Amino acid sequence: MVCGARPVMGNGGRCYACAEAAPQWVRDFRSPRVAAVAAVVLLVLSGLLALAVLVGDLFGVRAIGLVLADPEDAEGFDLLESLAALESAVNGLSALLLLATAAAFVVWFHRIRANAELFVPNGHRHGSGWAIGAWFTPVVALWFPWQLVVDCWRASASVDPEGRRRIVSQWLVSVWWTVWIGSLVAPRIVGALVRADSGFGEADERLEAMRTALQVEVAGNALRVVAAVLAVLVVWRLTEMQIARAATVVRLADRTAPVAVGDPAGSGATI
Repeated sequence: MVCGARPVMGNGGRCYACAEAAPQWVRDFRSPRVAAVAAVVLLVLSGLLALAVLVGDLFGVRAIGLVLADPEDAEGFDLLESLAALESAVNGLSALLLLATAAAFVVWFHRIRANAELFVPNGHRHGSGWAIGAWFTPVVALWFPWQLVVDCWRASASVDPEGRRRIVSQWLVSVWWTVWIGSLVAPRIVGALVRADSGFGEADERLEAMRTALQVEVAGNALRVVAAVLAVLVVWRLTEMQIARAATVVRLADRTAPVAVGDPAGSGATI
């Protein structure tokens, strides 16, 4: 078998890329673009909502500052009441959007993992079942998904003229995952601060503790915004990598009618 895209290796008649791939990978490859578009749209919406919450938290910090500066000033209390009402409405929307985004992202990644398995069947540290389970399994969810994405990233790399996979930098995946983990840690710090100071101390001390918690929450929401932007880049980049990788062969050979290498009439070695 000859892939028709580049020089063959050895007696097998296949280039390096096709030699390490699953048999008939070209036929079984499915474009992840539609799933990627859905994931990107929802990630953008999640990022915008996180940005809105961040702005609300900044106003909350300002409102507490006004109250601490002048307890008789009604502006700070009015602002806090308005923000509390807005927060209750946003929390419900945030939960729904989070579920939708997580579902779209996992659907996209399941397709990415399946394609990466076709490209390089033996290049993954975890089984295909973890493509879904890793995101929801306690403890291992802190690093298994990152390893899965990195393995797919490497497997989907472009190939050189001889079909060897190029070495690609994974800095984008690593930075995205680091920021995402940071955005998960921040709310737990906020919860700890609230529990530690709830119901204790003078009113001013409780307000100071609340302001500190809000400042940490601002940092957490800033990380969520950055993580959403980086996730969009990861989704789109990895999707384009896979499509481009498949196109190196697909553009030279029809999936249903094998094309001969160097023979327009269709005779000879085929994909």
